[in-house]
Amino acid sequence: MRSFDRWLCLHCSRWDQDDNARPYRARVVNDFLQQSGVNRMGWPACSPDLNPIENLWDELDRKVRSNHPPPRDVQHLNQMLQAEWQALPQRIFTTLVNSMRTRCVECQNSQGGYTHY
Repeated sequence: MRSFDRWLCLHCSRWDQDDNARPYRARVVNDFLQQSGVNRMGWPACSPDLNPIENLWDELDRKVRSNHPPPRDVQHLNQMLQAEWQALPQRIFTTLVNSMRTRCVECQNSQGGYTHY
């Protein structure tokens, strides 16, 4: 939690949005957020995932896992992640941003159900 605490803005209104997964609902997390004055957004447990950052995480994960040898420690993993992030082509970001309208339309058409995203 320390890194999260450092990240939080100390003089602004704070909101948290998560997908209701168990790790985010642990008592220690709830207590920390409440003590830190972070408001939680209501969010349905099985909501569609429209956030394109998930696609970036997947791409980054594939790139790092394809490295041989694998990272030898956390510091090496951090270096690999940063290098692979910097190497991601701009077209990936552009494509994901441009996909948002289609994502939202598909989500609306499926009434919040499954989409191919």
